[in-house]
Amino acid sequence: MVELLANLIDGKRVLILGYGKEGQSTYRFLKEVNSFSKLDIADINPPKNFDNSNLTVYSGEKYLDSIQLYDIVFKSPGIVLPKNYRDYNCIITSQTEIFLQAFNRQVIGVTGTKGKSTVSSLLFHVLSSKNIPCFLAGNIGTPMFDIAKDIKPETIIILELSCHQLEICNISPALSVLLNIYEDHLDHYDTFENYTNAKKNIYLHQRPLDVLYCGEMVTPEKRKNISRTIVINKDVLFFDSLESIGNIKLRGFHNLDNCAFVYSISKSFGISDEEFIDSLRSYVPLNHRLELIGNKNGVDYYDDSISTTVESTISAIESIPNASTILLGGMDRGIDYTQLVEYLIKSQIDNIILMYESGKRIYSMLSERLSDNVNPFIIYKKNLVDATEVAQEVSLPGTACILSPASASYGDFKNFEERGNIFKKILFGTGV
Repeated sequence: MVELLANLIDGKRVLILGYGKEGQSTYRFLKEVNSFSKLDIADINPPKNFDNSNLTVYSGEKYLDSIQLYDIVFKSPGIVLPKNYRDYNCIITSQTEIFLQAFNRQVIGVTGTKGKSTVSSLLFHVLSSKNIPCFLAGNIGTPMFDIAKDIKPETIIILELSCHQLEICNISPALSVLLNIYEDHLDHYDTFENYTNAKKNIYLHQRPLDVLYCGEMVTPEKRKNISRTIVINKDVLFFDSLESIGNIKLRGFHNLDNCAFVYSISKSFGISDEEFIDSLRSYVPLNHRLELIGNKNGVDYYDDSISTTVESTISAIESIPNASTILLGGMDRGIDYTQLVEYLIKSQIDNIILMYESGKRIYSMLSERLSDNVNPFIIYKKNLVDATEVAQEVSLPGTACILSPASASYGDFKNFEERGNIFKKILFGTGV
């Protein structure tokens, strides 16, 4: 990959667009390659943690105006360009695209609106338990460039890939996983079609002998996919529920589908059923994903802060038999909440506590649908602190309370992790 990058940026003016975790990783790697004529940084906030006073740094509201001054731009995920990246005179690329150009034959790429972190981390755990050399990187927290120097020909690289990482990507992993696509990130993509198109890059550039594992709801048309397609559902598993395995921390009906993907891929690596079960029992689920964080005054509290869609919140409620209280709401990205409202009206949930901007909209929708004599306890609070305090007052011993917002965290929190950690701290004084 060093040679690939050296040739790409040789004598070129290079701009790093976005200087968060991935941007800093790109900066470090390009500095080592050092074949550019100029290397600068642009971010809406004044960047820190760089060691070259000769750099030009662009920040503030007009930081994107600098793009046209450069030959090559490395765009970080999540930055919204004023126009299509193909319409610029310069080359706009990304860590994901460069990394896949170098290593796509060794990559298992995992994407989907929900479940990609669980599938990626569980697959890494299963393969590692069998002593198969592998790395886990991408959207899950480790920038791809940070592992590039340690990759050997026999190394398997599991990449969790977000829509933002895939949107500027003209090459697909040799083994791709598309779990599902639900309505999400409409603040960035404007339409569901645009969001879906970004996700489809996980397979659109595959070769005939490559493999796509996909969910039933996202099976591509044959004319749009030349790779081998394997459709996955929970029926491929040799068990009916996670609870039937015993001594397992992973839970939730939706995780049966996630396990089905990991099981199917694991079989191609020679993992036996017994070895798969052993790995499931030793797997520690990621935080903030329907995580049982403790019992207080007889009430079980679950942190499902990762939930940003209607489907994931419904799944969370259905996965907890004694669920009685739900905390909903966050950044309003224009998602259609009709399905969730209809579900809540018919569900066993007794207490619906709503918060932030999307919570206001859900509150109005529920109020219009419910008559006074059949109302569950529905209340709006402006923030998570007030909502959690009410939840503790109304939740009865023997029941469960779930934070599953069906909304993004941005605007009020740095990310969903911070939202979940604050929830934990309010309840138990820990988590931050």
